[in-house]
Amino acid sequence: MKMEILDILRAEVKPALGCTGPISVSLATAAARKAVKGIPQKIRIIMDKDTFKNCIAVITPGTPFMGVLEPGVVGAFYGEPELGLEVLKNIKYIDVDFVRKFAKENAAIEINWELKSVGLYIEAYVETENGIGHVIISEVHDRIVLEEVNGKVIKKEDNYDINSTKPEKTDSIRKFRIEDFYEFASNIEIEKICFIKDALKLNKSLADAGLNEKMGAKFGLGFEKLEGNNIYLRAKILAAAASDARMSGKNLSAMSCARSGNVGIAASVPLIAVAEGYGKSNEELVRAVCLSYLLTIYVKSHIGRLSAMCACAIAASIGVGAGTSFLIDNDFGKIEMTIKNIAGSIGGILCDGAKFGCALKLSTAVGVAIESSFLASEGICIPNRDGIVCDNADDTIAMLGRIARIGMIYTDEYMCKEIIDREKINTD
Repeated sequence: MKMEILDILRAEVKPALGCTGPISVSLATAAARKAVKGIPQKIRIIMDKDTFKNCIAVITPGTPFMGVLEPGVVGAFYGEPELGLEVLKNIKYIDVDFVRKFAKENAAIEINWELKSVGLYIEAYVETENGIGHVIISEVHDRIVLEEVNGKVIKKEDNYDINSTKPEKTDSIRKFRIEDFYEFASNIEIEKICFIKDALKLNKSLADAGLNEKMGAKFGLGFEKLEGNNIYLRAKILAAAASDARMSGKNLSAMSCARSGNVGIAASVPLIAVAEGYGKSNEELVRAVCLSYLLTIYVKSHIGRLSAMCACAIAASIGVGAGTSFLIDNDFGKIEMTIKNIAGSIGGILCDGAKFGCALKLSTAVGVAIESSFLASEGICIPNRDGIVCDNADDTIAMLGRIARIGMIYTDEYMCKEIIDREKINTD
C-alpha cells in the first residue's frame, strides 16, 4: 500500500509552466508538429468546453497571449513536447507579430459541445509540407493517447477508444481512505518524499514574484495591508500572491498537483506560514504538505479533473485544512472534523475559469481551511448528516463528488456557454 500511494503522489505532483489549460494546448500542437516534422502551415484544434473556458483569461508564460489559438501556434513553432507541461520552458524569443498573423489566418478552434462528462479533451492537427500530424490529449493535461501522421497511427495508448465518451476512469487513489493518507504522511521515510521540498521552493518563488513585482490583480499585496491573525493572513497572502504571478504569465514553473498549478499552490504554500507560525520543523512541514497533496488528489478524483466545482476552493482547501490540522494537533479525529467543516461550508463553489480572480478564490479557500482547522482543534464541527456532511469524511467527499460529476453537468455546460458567448469568441 505504501509504495502505491507514493507512486500516485509522484505521478500527480509535477512542475508545470503556466496555466495548464493553454499549456496542454501548446503540448498537443508541439507533439503533432514533432510527429509530422516540417514547418507548420495550418493548425486546427478541437477541445472540450472546460479547457477552453480555462484558457480565456490567463496569459501564457513568455508571451503576451491569452486564450487558445496563439498558445497553440507558439507550441507548434517553438514547443518541445518531450518537456511535458513545461513544453515552452526553453523558449528565448517569440516573433509576436508572426504568431498573431498566423493564428488569425491559418489556425482554427472548435469546441466539441457533445462531450458531456469525458473531462479534458484536446485534438491538434498540424499541417506541414510533409502532411498532417494529429495528436489527442485526453483526461489528463499531459496524457497523449494518440499520435498519427497522415492517418497512420504511430502511437496509441493501450485500450484507448477514440470513439468513447465515457467519464474518465476511476482513479487508483479511490481505493484508499483518508486515514490511509494520514498514516502514510505520518510514517513514510522522509527521504522518499523529499521532492516536496522542491514543490515548496517553486511555489514560494511564485508567491515572492507576485509580491515583489506587484503582479496580477495584486490580491497578495492587498492582504498584506489587512490586520488580523498573522498566521492566517500570511497563509492567504502566499496563496494569493503565487496565483497573482501565475495568472499573469510569470515565467516560473509551479509544482502542480493533480495537473493543476493553482491547486498545487493552494495545497502547499499556505502551510509554510502555518509551520513557521507554530514553530514546526521542516520535516513536519513536508509531511503536512504530503498529506495536503494526497487529500487534494483524492478529492479531485471524486469531483473530476474538470468540473463546474472549483478544485482550488474544495480539493486544495480540504488538503491544506488537513495539513494545518496535522501541524496543530496531529490527530486524525481533528483532521476528519476539519474536512467536514470545509466541505459543509464551501462545497460547490463554481469554477468559472482560470483568471486573475483565482488569486482571491485561492485565498478565500485557504482562509476557510485554516478557520476550519482552528475550530476542529477546539472540538467544533458541523454535525453528521447536516446538509452534505455524512457520517465520516470519506462519505462526505464521495457525495460531493457525485454532485460535481453528475449533478452539475448542465450547470457546467450552461456556465461555459454564458462565458464564451459574453466574450463573443468564434469557436466554429
